[in-house]
Amino acid sequence: MQQLLAQRQRIEMEIAESDKALEVLKEVADESKVYKSVGAVLVEKKRDQVIKELEERKEFLDMRVKVLQKQEDKTKEKLTGLQETLQKELGINPSA
Repeated sequence: MQQLLAQRQRIEMEIAESDKALEVLKEVADESKVYKSVGAVLVEKKRDQVIKELEERKEFLDMRVKVLQKQEDKTKEKLTGLQETLQKELGINPSA
């Protein structure tokens, strides 16, 4: 469960970074030089191409967050079911 939460938080941070980068890039003039980090190297690219790549990456990340959220919900359901079963087996009243 903690791994799912950590993954989701990491992806949500990357989405926020992408949003900020897109916001800044859209304010930059079309003819401005734009550089993209590729590993340890900065590569000059066309502004529109970088925007397109960022939007595609953000779309993928949004989809990944939804998948993680579903996994998280299923895991919570399983844990709740296991907890209820355990409480019944031990004769513990869950509302007490």
